[in-house]
Amino acid sequence: MTYNNSPSPQRLETLQALHAQAVEASQNAGQLVGKQQESLRAAQAKLVQLQSYAAQYREQIQALGTAGTAWSQVRDLRGFVDRIESAIAAQQQELHRQQRALAELTAQWTGIRQREKAFEVLIGQHEAQQRVGQKRSALKNLQEWAVRRASQFLPSSQQRSDL
Repeated sequence: MTYNNSPSPQRLETLQALHAQAVEASQNAGQLVGKQQESLRAAQAKLVQLQSYAAQYREQIQALGTAGTAWSQVRDLRGFVDRIESAIAAQQQELHRQQRALAELTAQWTGIRQREKAFEVLIGQHEAQQRVGQKRSALKNLQEWAVRRASQFLPSSQQRSDL
């Protein structure tokens, strides 16, 4: 069984349809990456905010400790800071989860984008083959015309009978 690699309109149509699907998939994947980036930025902002709150309350605890405030108030504030620290740990885990999800989506988008580019290359190759075929056909027609034209000027005994 031999493979026919000659350019055909059906092959070009198929390549163009597959390219269009790859473009759409790439755009969809790109949108998902964008949404994930937004989620990651939001998670990072929340972590920074929690860390800022914890720092503020630690400073407040130190100020209360030097001011001679009631021990129960300092204890309650330390318990609150501990809860913030727990929230920070949970947010760090969420941030890592968001980063992994972004990495996965980016890898998927990259693969889809490579597929899209591959179809662009195949379409370009197909179009180049068509141009080469058209040039060959034009050259063949020109050569045939030249032979016919030249044969008109030959004496009838020298004219080719196979034309």
